[in-house]
Amino acid sequence: MAESPTTFPLPAHCLVEFESGSDDALIAFAVGPDRAVYALHAFGAYAHGRPPPAYRVRAWLDGQCVLDTRIDDEPHMLYALQPLGADLLFASVPPGKPVGAANGKVYSREGRRLRELVLGDSIEHLQTTRKGAIWTAYFDEGVFGDDPVSAHGLAAWDASGECTYRFHPDLAGLDYICDCYALNVADDRETWLYYYNQFPLVLVRERRVSRYWKVPVAGARAFAVRGEHALFTGGYGQFDTLTLLRLGENAHCDVLARFRPCDEDGEALSADRFHGRADTLYFHAAGGIWAVGLDEALAASS
Repeated sequence: MAESPTTFPLPAHCLVEFESGSDDALIAFAVGPDRAVYALHAFGAYAHGRPPPAYRVRAWLDGQCVLDTRIDDEPHMLYALQPLGADLLFASVPPGKPVGAANGKVYSREGRRLRELVLGDSIEHLQTTRKGAIWTAYFDEGVFGDDPVSAHGLAAWDASGECTYRFHPDLAGLDYICDCYALNVADDRETWLYYYNQFPLVLVRERRVSRYWKVPVAGARAFAVRGEHALFTGGYGQFDTLTLLRLGENAHCDVLARFRPCDEDGEALSADRFHGRADTLYFHAAGGIWAVGLDEALAASS
């Protein structure tokens, strides 16, 4: 497909290439605070919404596989993962989805079940920090449900499952969260989020709402951010388009460029899942996990 005159190719880097056919059972991928890439696969027959016979969990750091373990006999459907210190944390769907159910599952890296956590109903995004903080963001079923934590749209927890933060729109002009579309926990100090219905980009610094910007992209699913710039996935119906923004004063954003991610040969990459961590945007496409950073986008826009 020919590039739009206002949309430019942006080469991405392939971080992980799955074996042929193995990504058919990919349930989720994520990036940890150490920038390791984690992938959750189903072993055996798998149907969405029903637990497979077993799970396979792998992680790669700097191109090397540093984890490959199997989880057996997990009765809940696991659908998101993060490292939690020396262990692994999964978001799960308890049967019947009862409010207040233990939906956080902590396993050792050898695949041994350690403990369960109650992390709020209807988790949309899960990210952890180097110091063991857990951040959860919720979709609308949780926000408008009966769980008092999910109602805030964003929460933080310690490693034992004690809630340490609940979002509140403390700045004038900022609305409550109806559905958190994207989350980016940059480090232990800064957490960024983007949510329906006004789609602001909000910076939470040291557990306080610090600033926000009105993003000219509606319905994006992930973003990379650092300092005065952000790189967003496309909005509704345009998920393969990336938009580079300059974050200005008075909640204003300027569009610097629009891109279509491609491989090293210039072939367009059609992504089906995205993940943002700090200044890098990650996505699943063409049987692997790819990454593109703000520095590459800024260089391509100049």
